[in-house]
Amino acid sequence: MENESRIRRHRTPAERAQVLAEYHQSGLTQKVFAVQAGISCSALSSWLRRAAANSNNQRPQFLRVPNLLSAGRGSAAYRLQWADGFSVEVSTGFAAPELSALLKTVQRL
Repeated sequence: MENESRIRRHRTPAERAQVLAEYHQSGLTQKVFAVQAGISCSALSSWLRRAAANSNNQRPQFLRVPNLLSAGRGSAAYRLQWADGFSVEVSTGFAAPELSALLKTVQRL
Protein backbone atom coordinates (compact mmCIF):
# COMPACT_ATOMS: atom_id res chain seq x y z
CA MET A 1 0.00 0.00 0.00
CA GLU A 2 1.32 3.40 -0.92
CA ASN A 3 1.87 5.98 1.76
CA GLU A 4 0.22 9.11 0.42
CA SER A 5 1.01 12.31 2.20
CA ARG A 6 -1.87 14.71 2.50
CA ILE A 7 -1.19 18.39 2.61
CA ARG A 8 -3.43 20.12 5.06
CA ARG A 9 -5.01 23.22 3.57
CA HIS A 10 -5.87 26.04 5.95
CA ARG A 11 -8.95 27.95 4.90
CA THR A 12 -9.76 31.56 5.60
CA PRO A 13 -12.87 32.42 7.62
CA ALA A 14 -14.54 33.53 4.38
CA GLU A 15 -13.74 30.19 2.72
CA ARG A 16 -15.09 28.28 5.75
CA ALA A 17 -18.28 30.35 5.66
CA GLN A 18 -18.67 29.57 1.95
CA VAL A 19 -18.20 25.84 2.56
CA LEU A 20 -20.78 25.93 5.38
CA ALA A 21 -23.27 27.78 3.17
CA GLU A 22 -22.78 25.17 0.44
CA TYR A 23 -23.22 22.38 2.99
CA HIS A 24 -26.50 23.84 4.30
CA GLN A 25 -27.83 24.19 0.75
CA SER A 26 -26.70 20.72 -0.32
CA GLY A 27 -29.05 18.62 1.80
CA LEU A 28 -26.27 16.01 2.05
CA THR A 29 -25.01 14.29 5.18
CA GLN A 30 -21.84 15.71 6.69
CA LYS A 31 -19.86 12.63 5.62
CA VAL A 32 -20.98 12.72 1.97
CA PHE A 33 -20.57 16.49 1.69
CA ALA A 34 -17.10 16.44 3.27
CA VAL A 35 -15.89 13.83 0.76
CA GLN A 36 -17.28 15.85 -2.16
CA ALA A 37 -15.80 19.11 -0.81
CA GLY A 38 -12.39 17.54 -0.19
CA ILE A 39 -12.36 18.20 3.54
CA SER A 40 -12.41 15.87 6.51
CA CYS A 41 -15.70 15.16 8.22
CA SER A 42 -14.16 16.23 11.55
CA ALA A 43 -13.20 19.62 10.06
CA LEU A 44 -16.74 20.16 8.79
CA SER A 45 -18.19 19.15 12.17
CA SER A 46 -15.81 21.50 13.96
CA TRP A 47 -16.70 24.41 11.67
CA LEU A 48 -20.41 23.75 12.20
CA ARG A 49 -20.01 23.69 16.00
CA ARG A 50 -18.00 26.93 15.98
CA ALA A 51 -20.53 28.64 13.72
CA ALA A 52 -23.41 27.56 15.99
CA ALA A 53 -21.57 28.73 19.12
CA ASN A 54 -20.83 32.10 17.51
CA SER A 55 -24.44 32.61 16.43
CA ASN A 56 -25.70 31.73 19.95
CA ASN A 57 -23.35 34.28 21.53
CA GLN A 58 -24.62 37.19 19.47
CA ARG A 59 -27.01 39.48 21.28
CA PRO A 60 -30.42 39.71 19.65
CA GLN A 61 -31.13 43.00 17.97
CA PHE A 62 -34.46 44.57 18.87
CA LEU A 63 -36.31 46.96 16.66
CA ARG A 64 -38.44 49.76 18.10
CA VAL A 65 -42.04 49.15 17.04
CA PRO A 66 -44.90 51.60 17.57
CA ASN A 67 -47.60 50.40 19.96
CA LEU A 68 -50.71 49.90 17.86
CA LEU A 69 -52.73 48.16 20.58
CA SER A 70 -54.68 49.98 23.25
CA ALA A 71 -52.67 51.13 26.24
CA GLY A 72 -55.48 50.30 28.64
CA ARG A 73 -54.70 48.71 31.97
CA GLY A 74 -54.18 44.96 31.77
CA SER A 75 -53.96 44.83 27.99
CA ALA A 76 -50.90 43.70 26.07
CA ALA A 77 -48.63 46.35 24.59
CA TYR A 78 -47.48 44.06 21.78
CA ARG A 79 -48.76 40.84 20.29
CA LEU A 80 -46.49 38.57 18.26
CA GLN A 81 -48.37 36.02 16.20
CA TRP A 82 -46.91 33.15 14.17
CA ALA A 83 -48.48 31.62 11.07
CA ASP A 84 -49.35 28.44 12.97
CA GLY A 85 -51.55 30.44 15.36
CA PHE A 86 -49.09 30.63 18.27
CA SER A 87 -48.98 34.10 19.80
CA VAL A 88 -47.16 35.94 22.58
CA GLU A 89 -48.47 39.09 24.24
CA VAL A 90 -45.94 41.39 25.89
CA SER A 91 -47.03 44.01 28.38
CA THR A 92 -45.51 47.45 28.80
CA GLY A 93 -42.38 47.43 30.93
CA PHE A 94 -41.32 43.91 30.01
CA ALA A 95 -37.50 43.85 30.28
CA ALA A 96 -35.54 43.23 27.06
CA PRO A 97 -33.38 40.44 28.59
CA GLU A 98 -36.54 38.62 29.74
CA LEU A 99 -38.09 39.00 26.30
CA SER A 100 -34.89 37.69 24.70
CA ALA A 101 -34.92 34.60 26.94
CA LEU A 102 -38.63 34.04 26.22
CA LEU A 103 -38.14 34.26 22.45
CA LYS A 104 -35.16 31.87 22.57
CA THR A 105 -37.32 29.39 24.49
CA VAL A 106 -40.18 29.76 21.99
CA GLN A 107 -37.74 29.30 19.11
CA ARG A 108 -36.71 25.90 20.50
CA LEU A 109 -40.34 24.64 20.54
